[in-house]
Amino acid sequence: MERLAMVYRARPGKKQEYVRAHVEIWPEITSVLERGTVKEMTIFSRGDLIFLFASMDSVQAWRDAQNGDPACERWDAWMATLLEQPYDEGEQGIFAQLEEVWHFKA
Repeated sequence: MERLAMVYRARPGKKQEYVRAHVEIWPEITSVLERGTVKEMTIFSRGDLIFLFASMDSVQAWRDAQNGDPACERWDAWMATLLEQPYDEGEQGIFAQLEEVWHFKA
C-alpha cells in the first residue's frame, strides 16, 4: 500500500466552488479512482490551503488511470480554474507532493 499527500491552494474566492465540486463529484472521477487502485482519499482544508491524503495500491496505477481519460481532462481543466498554480517556485503544477516523515499504525 502506498500513501500520497499533497498540498495546494484555492484561488481567492474559489474555495466554495472547489468544495461543492467534491460534494457533487462526478461518478466518472470516482470510477477513475477505483480503476487506479485508490482505497481511500481524504481532503482537508484550512482557509484557502487544501491538503489531500490518499492510500492506494500504486501511485503510478492511479496516474496511469487518469492519463488520457476524457473526464479527468475536463475535471483537471476545471480544477485549474479553482486552484493556484504553480503552488510554489519548486513545483511545476498545482500540487506540491509532500514527503512522508512519520507514520503510525496500530
